[in-house]
Amino acid sequence: MLLKDKIAIVTGGGRGIGRAIALDFAKNGADVVVAARTISEIESVAEEIRSIGCQSLAIQTDMTKEDDIKALVKKTIEKFGRIDILVNNAGVLIEAPIIDMKTEDWDRVINVNLRGVFIITREILKIMAQQKSGCIISIASGFGIEGQPYYSAYGASKAGVLLFNDVLAKEARFIKAYVINPGLIETKMTEKAPGTKDPPEIVAPIATYLASDENKLPSGTAVKRLQLDNLKAAILPLIQGRTYPTWNALFQEIKPHLNEKILRNIKKYRKMLPYLFKDYLTQE
Repeated sequence: MLLKDKIAIVTGGGRGIGRAIALDFAKNGADVVVAARTISEIESVAEEIRSIGCQSLAIQTDMTKEDDIKALVKKTIEKFGRIDILVNNAGVLIEAPIIDMKTEDWDRVINVNLRGVFIITREILKIMAQQKSGCIISIASGFGIEGQPYYSAYGASKAGVLLFNDVLAKEARFIKAYVINPGLIETKMTEKAPGTKDPPEIVAPIATYLASDENKLPSGTAVKRLQLDNLKAAILPLIQGRTYPTWNALFQEIKPHLNEKILRNIKKYRKMLPYLFKDYLTQE
């Protein structure tokens, strides 16, 4: 139970990545506040969480409205008395070439994906500063690193989230702050996007690990889910289902067979790897 007794807020928690994270948090012992605009969706997720045995609130929240966001934080504190984890997952995507992009569409994407992240983070930081602890995880995108046609507003918003997280980690030393770049995930938002999509559940264990006390990754780290997938794809055939006493023992055996790119990723995520390969370790 990695998150036993922790209190989490997940925005955009009614479906997709947010729902998957909220449920995985509950399976690992957290009580979860699920926030989104569609009340029927978040109530359904909250009921699933309660069936697991954890407490949950469904709070209707429009991330473009500052009063809604402040009410979300206030209701969470009234119910639970603290906030240990925030997942900034709520997001919208509007595709259009720049020449045709409507100002109101641009504003909506930025207001949900970036302005909303700023407001809720600011409000929850006030709580976490009093606690002198907390974890804030924001969901970004590879489109915030490399621009793609028709995704100008979305890409700009996610680039902003990446930079915002970097600043947050440097300013708020009393918490840990992370970004997850999830890759192409099968959600309502990406249904028109080309390419092979992975299920939202593939992202959830990463968020759970980052929010846990086991996590030793430096605050400010941007975790790329595809890099973790590539690590596992490269390593699993080399260990062929065997078990090892420690991650270091596993690594020393396979190191000669790994290319430079995989070794760089191992260096970046080295503190996460005992968790990633826990099924193959007997002591960690």
